[in-house]
Amino acid sequence: MVAAIDKIKENAGIEVVPVFISVDPERDTVEQVHEYVREFHPNLVGLTGSQSDIRQVAREFRVYYMKTEEEEADYLVDHSIIMYLMDPDMEFVKFFGKNYDVNTLTEGVINEVKSYKK
Repeated sequence: MVAAIDKIKENAGIEVVPVFISVDPERDTVEQVHEYVREFHPNLVGLTGSQSDIRQVAREFRVYYMKTEEEEADYLVDHSIIMYLMDPDMEFVKFFGKNYDVNTLTEGVINEVKSYKK
């Protein structure tokens, strides 16, 4: 995803604001999410919230997530991997699944933004 952000800007001059939302607020503090997103892209915004906040956002965006028990106190969170393209008013435009490579994602976002601007 992050490679596409730069490629979209290079190819079309379109500035995309990427947002990551943690589905594990029990473990992911604001500080941890901030540090995590810095490893991927300087413009990546990281968000988290309470369990009920995350549940509500996941429901609104139809995101699956489930905490799975592991050895002793450690656990994993299984989740869907989806990228959503939103318009400037934060209305849904299109989703891109994890099967999109950098070029396909770049082209898809550019095409959607250009058709939105018409």
